[in-house]
Amino acid sequence: MLSCSRGKSPAQLFRYLSAKWPAAFNPKAPRPLKIGIHHDIRVLDGELSDDELRRALLAYTKMAKYLASLDAGAARVNLDGKPAGVVSDADAVTAKALLCSRKDKQKGKQTPEPRVEPQAPPKPKPKRTAVFKAKNTADSPTGIIVETKRRRSFRKPMT
Repeated sequence: MLSCSRGKSPAQLFRYLSAKWPAAFNPKAPRPLKIGIHHDIRVLDGELSDDELRRALLAYTKMAKYLASLDAGAARVNLDGKPAGVVSDADAVTAKALLCSRKDKQKGKQTPEPRVEPQAPPKPKPKRTAVFKAKNTADSPTGIIVETKRRRSFRKPMT
């Protein structure tokens, strides 16, 4: 499995752990894991790199079902599924807060924001063709007379 686990997703790595230790890693009914279980896995299994093991455990411990199972006083389990400590009050509160923040984010995404009425586009500027027509038709009574100044160019005398 050494060559197969390299570059795998956290879910695939977790499946590897659940196949090797089904008593501890059950995706359908997760139980709180012993604190420091990664050291036990490292001693028994050298196939996963530290990064792969970290990603697999992170994927497992961030699942909503796992966080919901972290109640204060609940038994933690080791790799064999035997009790190995209890969940502290602080861990339970942290897990519940994380679950609540996830729910709030989901509610925020699900509720549509109030629709803003589209504003009317600004009125287009009048075209300048009227000015040009008036310039060309100076005989008309409403015509506009535009005076322009010619630029003089001076030539330097050749010496």
